[in-house]
Amino acid sequence: MKKKLLLILMMITIFTTGCNKLSESEDFVQGQEKLESHQYNEALTLLSQVLNEDPDNSSARSMYMQARKMQSAQEYENNQDYIRAIRELETIVNINDGSKQIKREAINKKAELEKLQDQKEQEAIRRKENAKKVSKEENSKRKYHTSNTNKEKEDKKQNQLQVSENKKEEI
Repeated sequence: MKKKLLLILMMITIFTTGCNKLSESEDFVQGQEKLESHQYNEALTLLSQVLNEDPDNSSARSMYMQARKMQSAQEYENNQDYIRAIRELETIVNINDGSKQIKREAINKKAELEKLQDQKEQEAIRRKENAKKVSKEENSKRKYHTSNTNKEKEDKKQNQLQVSENKKEEI
């Protein structure tokens, strides 16, 4: 009788443990699917559940980090903060485990954002050079106008002196 009871308890333990692992495995697979379909919030929730059940699951931890970093990179890109987005993507590339698809996407996105950052920097340089050019032109116009104004003042003084001298001669 004791053997039967012990056997039943062992079967129940094995069954519930097996179901728990099955649930963890389902959450893991679904988490990976959500990550790879760019549904980062859902992926984070599912992978967090896996990590709560098994804190040593390095694959789940890596994919959790990938989801977090991809989410941040996307946010930075939307704000045109390409430098920070590139840093987040570099972190994903350097994660050892995790989704290989996300790693490839991070490499491609990083290259794309580096080009956009270069364009942004080149545009800033062009704007700066254009501003310098306009400033020089404005200074030249101001100097020309100032020199003409000074010349006019000198001519006016000359005319006044001449008129004054003519009056003296008349007297």
